[in-house]
Amino acid sequence: MDKRSVVQDIRDLSQEIEEHNYKYYVLDNPVISDQEYDHLMARLLRLEEDFPEFRRDNSPTSRIGTKVSSGVNTVAHKVKMLSLDNTYSFEDLKAWHSRVVKALEGREAEYVVELKIDGVSCSLIYEEGEVKVALTRGDGESGEDVTHNVKAMRSVPLKLRSREGFEIPDLLEVRGEVYMRKVDFEKLNADRREKGEEVFANPRNAASGSLKLLDPVESSKRGLRFFAHSFGRIAGGVIGETHWDFLQSVRALGLAVNAYSHRCRSMEEVLMICEEFQRMRLSLPFDVDGAVVKVNSFRDQRILGETMKSPRWAVAYKFQAFQATTVVKAIVVQVGRTGVLTPVAELEPVACAGVMVSRATLHNFEEIARLGVSKGDRILIERAGDVIPKVIKVVEAAAVREVVRKVPGDCPACKEDFICSDEGMVAYRCMNPACPKQLERRIVHFSSRGAMDIEGLGESAVSQLVVKKQLCSLADIYFLTREHLLGLELFGEKKADKLLKAIDQSRSRGLARFVFGLGIPNIGEKASQILARRFASIDSLMKASAEQLMSVRDMGAVSVQAVVRYFSQKETRELIGRFHEAGVAMLESSLSTEGTLSGKLFVFTGELVKYSRPEAGDKVKALGGEIGSSVTKKTDFVVAGGLTGSKMDKALALGIKVLSEQEFEEMVNDK
Repeated sequence: MDKRSVVQDIRDLSQEIEEHNYKYYVLDNPVISDQEYDHLMARLLRLEEDFPEFRRDNSPTSRIGTKVSSGVNTVAHKVKMLSLDNTYSFEDLKAWHSRVVKALEGREAEYVVELKIDGVSCSLIYEEGEVKVALTRGDGESGEDVTHNVKAMRSVPLKLRSREGFEIPDLLEVRGEVYMRKVDFEKLNADRREKGEEVFANPRNAASGSLKLLDPVESSKRGLRFFAHSFGRIAGGVIGETHWDFLQSVRALGLAVNAYSHRCRSMEEVLMICEEFQRMRLSLPFDVDGAVVKVNSFRDQRILGETMKSPRWAVAYKFQAFQATTVVKAIVVQVGRTGVLTPVAELEPVACAGVMVSRATLHNFEEIARLGVSKGDRILIERAGDVIPKVIKVVEAAAVREVVRKVPGDCPACKEDFICSDEGMVAYRCMNPACPKQLERRIVHFSSRGAMDIEGLGESAVSQLVVKKQLCSLADIYFLTREHLLGLELFGEKKADKLLKAIDQSRSRGLARFVFGLGIPNIGEKASQILARRFASIDSLMKASAEQLMSVRDMGAVSVQAVVRYFSQKETRELIGRFHEAGVAMLESSLSTEGTLSGKLFVFTGELVKYSRPEAGDKVKALGGEIGSSVTKKTDFVVAGGLTGSKMDKALALGIKVLSEQEFEEMVNDK
């Protein structure tokens, strides 16, 4: 084989592989399968093995690596890696803003707000465009040399990209966070459970442990990624006059930056973005623990300066913690609205994510055995959103342990022995259709805020009404009388009348909330809205065939089967008849099915100036449109603000119409 041809093949394959890494990790727009990628890598490996003299130092195969022969070295940072001061309230943020304005002699600053990724701080040093060294933050003065593992991360370019309008600096020390996506974290822990190894408590711990492994091959399997957020040193190149310029520049050079960053022209905008970040926290593919607010202008940053530990021009706004430790008081078994038996740990009350928590789910009996949790143990719990928290691990075992392993022989609620295994022997279910606890749970769900929103019909009232047999089905709610309610504990005339008024008002909540309230298996809030838009009335939905349901966007085979099965039951048809008799309006009027945007799917990306994301989404929904979280072939429009990310690139690649904010405003206001 001609040597010149070998050199060219190695160069071409290396460039092609790095281009695919860029499209996958930075643009989030892969164009080949994993198998095709592996085939390219195998071809390059064979060439380099046959002609080792032509292998380049920055070859993509260098990511494969070999085990490090000794422990991790500590290296001094040329420029100290500072930590951020924390704020925990909007009052703290406003006070920081006041100090900034004062230091700038009364001049208002422009800010950039970024998500604070819950990962491991890391500094990458590029010389002549090639990555040479990677260090953790350590104590700020020096960090651990993790170059071997960072080079094994496909999300980190081994060589910066050359792009018109963006100069590759002679020296670029870029700083950011090494993190792990939730899906990769769950996969890692699942593998460790299968091997009998201790699981990681959260993605940050997993990322930290993986980054410091002495085996790059093992580290590379764990899906570590990197977001750039700042720099330590730059020489022989220009990256702009603002932090906003920097983010766009390094992204153009091939480094991933967080696409959720926003440029804000006032502290009011900063607070609005922080609120939005908190709302979207759970829907993100990675963990965040707050927002970082930075003064945008580099000139202003130099004026503000820094302390021994922290820059004065940046601050972290921390969200409330999702994890806490407490002691298990008892382990009980509760019955859900579908009959599933779920073991639950009753806890010493502890504050977690802004609320006092006294119960945490243990999921199933296999999970109890895996965790080895017992009464008296000190445990780590995690609370995500408003759902019941889950137990992560035992932190400190009790001296005397009573681990619950045996599945109850009968239902703890109805005492009937109608218990059967479900879902591959993991879940157990009470099959007694008359089980009172299942009925209670179904009624509480039907009355919840996301469903029919019947304020006052909580667990205590429902439990009493079920025991008295005054509630035997969901529809019985609408046949309750003042006399029924006055017989309940703590119910006087005023409280009874208030509940009756709430019940009456719920008759017109609309079809989407009604369907969600029915609690059909595999049909959540979003699916209920989709079905309501498509069929508009409960009678039309009941008559829908499997073929009609399958034609509805985002309805899969499992969901379709659940809907068909539910409405084919005689008991369901009788229940709907009772709702008709009670005057419940099972029609969809609040979600337009004939609006100007009917059937159109919108995705938002980047910074919007006039609207927050929820406000923009509400305008689309009011006109019959739908909101998507990611760009696919089914997307009709992408609305682009400032500093757009991978969604914009994917939209352009797929040929999807991209709207500016002004074009979007004209569309929703019919100008």
